[in-house]
Amino acid sequence: MENCNRTPDQYGKVPYDPGWNDPPKFSYNAQQTTPNRPRNFLNKRVAFPLSGSTTSPAVQPASNLPVIPSGLPTAPPLKLPPRTQPHENIDVDSEKALGEVKDILLSILDNSSELGQKASDIKRRIGLMEDMWTNEKLNKNVHFQMRELAYALRNEEPQKADEIHRALMVDHVSAVGTWMPGVKQLVHHCIARTELLALDKE
Repeated sequence: MENCNRTPDQYGKVPYDPGWNDPPKFSYNAQQTTPNRPRNFLNKRVAFPLSGSTTSPAVQPASNLPVIPSGLPTAPPLKLPPRTQPHENIDVDSEKALGEVKDILLSILDNSSELGQKASDIKRRIGLMEDMWTNEKLNKNVHFQMRELAYALRNEEPQKADEIHRALMVDHVSAVGTWMPGVKQLVHHCIARTELLALDKE
């Protein structure tokens, strides 16, 4: 019990060992050893710079990277049917050209039994072409191109005939629009027949 009468010394320490359940002794007069540090306020808003220029250095591209083209690849141009050149200065025998065109188209039609009921409509449209031709409602350019179309079909070049037909529909649709659908069916029939013959030869 002699230890109970001891008083703390000048440093605030008791000269005896405290028990396991004794509260700790604090020295309220001790100087704070660490200086005050400002708190970091992580929730502060940072002001957005008003000027357009920034002080950060520009990032230099790496020299070993491949160069990326600046523009996107352009789409291939749309393939349009070739426009017919004016043939007004070419002397075309209108009556002779009409006879050749009509004979070639009707001959191919007679040898195309696969067309079935379409044959009568094609023949009717060829008749419309003949009426407009004889009544001088078709110019020399149409005469020349239709003769070339008929020659292409006779020479088993239906792709060329199809190009001429599409060109006429672009340049002279008001003149050929009523009867050209029949010629178109005949041309496409010749294309299909040529493709079938090519497959049979393989």
